[in-house]
Amino acid sequence: MTIKEVEKQTGLTAKSIRYYESKNLITVERNAENSYRSYSEKEVNRLKQIKLFRYLDFSIEEIGRLLDEKEGKVKEALREKAEIFSREKDLCADKQEMCLTLSKEYKETPEFIEEYNEIIEFLESDELAETIENLKDYATPNLSQTIVTTLVCAAPVWWLFYNINRGIYGVLPENAVVAIIGTIMLTLNWTHYIIQYRHHKNRVKKNNRAWAWITPFMVVACIGGIAAVVGIIGLGEKIIAPENYLFYEYGPVASIVMIWLVMVPMILLCILLVAKLRKKTPEEMENMNDILYIWNHLGKWRPAVVVFWFVAMYLCLTSVTFVTEDKIICHSPLHPSGVVYDYWQIEEINTGFGNKSVALAEYKKKGSFFYQIRLDGKTITFHCPSVNEDIKRYQEESYLELEEFDQKLVSLAIPKKADETGYENCDFDKQFVERFLRIIRLK
Repeated sequence: MTIKEVEKQTGLTAKSIRYYESKNLITVERNAENSYRSYSEKEVNRLKQIKLFRYLDFSIEEIGRLLDEKEGKVKEALREKAEIFSREKDLCADKQEMCLTLSKEYKETPEFIEEYNEIIEFLESDELAETIENLKDYATPNLSQTIVTTLVCAAPVWWLFYNINRGIYGVLPENAVVAIIGTIMLTLNWTHYIIQYRHHKNRVKKNNRAWAWITPFMVVACIGGIAAVVGIIGLGEKIIAPENYLFYEYGPVASIVMIWLVMVPMILLCILLVAKLRKKTPEEMENMNDILYIWNHLGKWRPAVVVFWFVAMYLCLTSVTFVTEDKIICHSPLHPSGVVYDYWQIEEINTGFGNKSVALAEYKKKGSFFYQIRLDGKTITFHCPSVNEDIKRYQEESYLELEEFDQKLVSLAIPKKADETGYENCDFDKQFVERFLRIIRLK
């Protein structure tokens, strides 16, 4: 194929074709008879590729590399070029806006020109470019964040199917509304991630690598916090639980502290996150892989963290009430060894269902059953007691321990206040609601 024919097929000039040949982008054989250039179909197709890449503003050096790359590498280079065009588009929009502004306000005074030169210096500064890049990185979704959001959005859906499976239909309308909202949010979440991945694949991949450590760390933090709570509960049973106890329950102070024991690892996670975002060099980023960095980063706060954990454990271990066959043992931070009371010393019983839509104490929430006793001027609440695992009947029938406890107290003629109002809001199984009502109605 002659150069004239190649010109017609590619739309390139003979001068351009010879130029690309001089840059070794194409290899052209010579006709043995007349030494004229002879172009093959392969070289014509290569010239069309070069024309395409030149239209997209790739340099000759870049085109030379792309022609010998695999399709995956070429696609990656095209995505990077698309991001460059996006930045240039934003820059052109800024210039357009400046031209429109200047067309109305332009003055030849030194002060006016100086003001706009300062604006240009700011727009071209590395600090602004870095800030814009950081903002784009933060706005770009990552897989870890998307997975965590998915788990949060899926919770109401799981809640809906869980209640349907248990036959709890009283809160079905609210369940359905929240589940629909969760499903919509979940769909939008993944749609946003997929769209961003398709259009900004390199940026999303970079974010995924940068944030990949968060998901396992968050899991470890949550497991660590929960393990701390479970460990304290188990420790409490072994250290201070009396022999042959029936059941026990931690007080509100212990409940709040246990929440904080779970939250502390999450706070440490936030500290690590802030520290990570402040890192700039690859060497500094590598140092973040060491989990001991969290402890080292706390600096002078390390003693405070140690003291907090010891105080938290002490408060948990000493904020519990144990019930035996005839005794009530109340542990508190002021009386860690516990104060022992007989059943007959109980001043009053108060039982019923919570009636508040929003409340810090779980037993006060609408539909929640509670059993309270007045003892030595203080109120002790049993809402979700933990039973002695050696007592088989308590393992087989939940809340049976409260029913038997109530029967003993009523037999001692202890004054009792009981109100079954709001029982219809209790979303427990029917057998449990009936047990609660038997406790309330027993006089």
